[in-house]
Amino acid sequence: MRRKASEIPSRELNIGGISVTLEYRKVKNINLYIKPPDGRVLVTAPPLADVSSIRKFLESKEAWIRKNQEKVRKAFSDVSRGEDAGKGKGAGRRISPEEQEILLARVLFYARRWEPVLKVHAKKWILREMKTRWGSCTVDTGRIRINTRLALYPEECLEYVVVHELCHLLEPGHGPGFWAYVEACLPDWRERRRILREEGGK
Repeated sequence: MRRKASEIPSRELNIGGISVTLEYRKVKNINLYIKPPDGRVLVTAPPLADVSSIRKFLESKEAWIRKNQEKVRKAFSDVSRGEDAGKGKGAGRRISPEEQEILLARVLFYARRWEPVLKVHAKKWILREMKTRWGSCTVDTGRIRINTRLALYPEECLEYVVVHELCHLLEPGHGPGFWAYVEACLPDWRERRRILREEGGK
């Protein structure tokens, strides 16, 4: 009997001396994350993905992992888990230029991943401090704005916001058609949105 992804235990892999946590999830592709604030490496994979394929993927990304681990650790060296935990994560703390640079790189990474899938292209990505929104999309100009506070949130939250705003290039409103696009990209979007809402976003 085939086990569900949630029933397959996570495991640790060693890639060139880098510790990588492997988790099997209900996803279509192998996904790689560098988790703030300490640069922990997480890879998620479909339940049927074999470890040898995952290792090859990680080995091809080793240089990228090392580079971005260093960036994340440096940017978050002054932020403890306790400081930013809970509701209103990062509220009142200005995001530094270096953190914004890393955030923009992360945004563009997900944009490059999902724009070909959705067959859309954002003409410009803008980082902006916003009090009530995680992102906004101006369909006429193709400009998408991302809240700088997302620099303090997990990769899955940022990816959700990027996909959400890209889907607005196809459906301006939040009707069934819009959510169908989001669901097709991120089947677990409700969980990602829940994290954002619980921690003070809208």
